[in-house]
Amino acid sequence: MTSAEPTLSEQRRERRWESRRELIVRAAAEVIAEMGLERATLDAVGDRVGLSKASLYYYVKSKEELLGHVIAHVLAAQEEAMAALTREGMTAEERLRAFCLGHLRSLFADPAGHIAARVALSDIRDELVRRPLRAYMARLEAILADGVAEGAFRPADSRIVRYSLFSALNAVTLWYSPGGPLTLEEVGNQICDLVIDGLREESSP
Repeated sequence: MTSAEPTLSEQRRERRWESRRELIVRAAAEVIAEMGLERATLDAVGDRVGLSKASLYYYVKSKEELLGHVIAHVLAAQEEAMAALTREGMTAEERLRAFCLGHLRSLFADPAGHIAARVALSDIRDELVRRPLRAYMARLEAILADGVAEGAFRPADSRIVRYSLFSALNAVTLWYSPGGPLTLEEVGNQICDLVIDGLREESSP
C-alpha cells in the first residue's frame, strides 16, 4: 500500500500538469488569434492564464514548443474527426475523402485550428513546430500509397501531392466563411475531387 501511494500521487500530478498545459495551449491560440503569429509572446500567454514567464517555462520552454503543442492539439482533433468518418473496408479514395473532410471540420471546430493552419502555411521550419506535422502527413502518404497499390491512383511524386493537398485544405481558413454559398463539406469534397481526378488511373482504351 505504501509503495503504491507515490505512484498515485505522481499520476495526479501528471493529470494536473496536462490539464494546465491544455489551458496554456488554448490560451496561446486565443492570444495568437488576437495579436497575430509574429507579435504573440510567451508573456502574453502567461498573462492570459495567470502565470509568470518563469512559471510558464515549467510547461513550455519556448514559443516554438508552444506552437508545436497547439498543432499537436489540432492534429489530435483531426484524427478523431477522421476516425468518425472512417469505417472498415473503405477504399483509398474513400479514406482520402475522409481525410479531407475530417481535416477541414477540425480546423473550423476550434479556434486553434486556424492557428495550426496558419503555422502550416508559414515559413516556420523549427523542428518543434514541424515534428507533429510530419507524423500527420505520414497518414496521408499511407493513403496515397494504398491508392496506388489498389490501382485507383496513378504513381505520382507523393511529396508534391501531399503538400499540394495539405496547403489547399489549410488555405480554406483564409477565405471560407460559414454561412456562405457552400458548406464546409462541399468545399472539402470539391478539393478532394480535384485531387482524386488528378490521381485517378486512366481507363485503358
